[in-house]
Amino acid sequence: MQELLKPISRGTFDRLVRQHRADKHSKGFGGWDHLVAMVYAQLSGASSLRDLVAGFNSQSAHHYHLGTADIRRSTLAEANAKRTSAVFEDLARSLMAQAGRALRHDGQALQYLLDSSPISLKGRGFDTWAAGTATRRTQGLKLHLLLSATEATPARFSLSAPNVNDINAGRTLPIEAGATYVFDKGYCDYSWWAQLHAQGARFVTRFKS
Repeated sequence: MQELLKPISRGTFDRLVRQHRADKHSKGFGGWDHLVAMVYAQLSGASSLRDLVAGFNSQSAHHYHLGTADIRRSTLAEANAKRTSAVFEDLARSLMAQAGRALRHDGQALQYLLDSSPISLKGRGFDTWAAGTATRRTQGLKLHLLLSATEATPARFSLSAPNVNDINAGRTLPIEAGATYVFDKGYCDYSWWAQLHAQGARFVTRFKS
């Protein structure tokens, strides 16, 4: 896990925490502690906060090297509920930018895959909140992702309601000259295709029929 966290600049992360005032009510459980705990949750496949805390605290011998300490379930639950996600979003974009610079340095052809994926949120606490934007297929959120095909790393991402059309997210992407964009028929918009061409990019897609 220490190796996995190496690309993250602690100075950059602390600056983001200060910028978003994410540690204003931290009660000793700072943004870095929160990040380490949630990364562990993903790696361990923890299915509940109870499992996460039990597993994380059983590895206390490694906490010093990770710059963190034991956690309490109530503290983690409160942080998940109240702490802004903006810090983690900005950190993700920073890491994506690092991958992008490495790709350009290698001089390889830029190829991007653009698509969306539904994130289902159902059950108590979600049904009322998500019902207004639900579609026939999805209730919850939609992830829009631009993936660097060469590096197999995300280049950009955004979240929206599931009833937002894919092309709406596509139109917001900055266009890179010389890059090739690959997307499906959900991104059919002749004026946007013309912009891609005019700015020196190529694209591969298919017609709706």
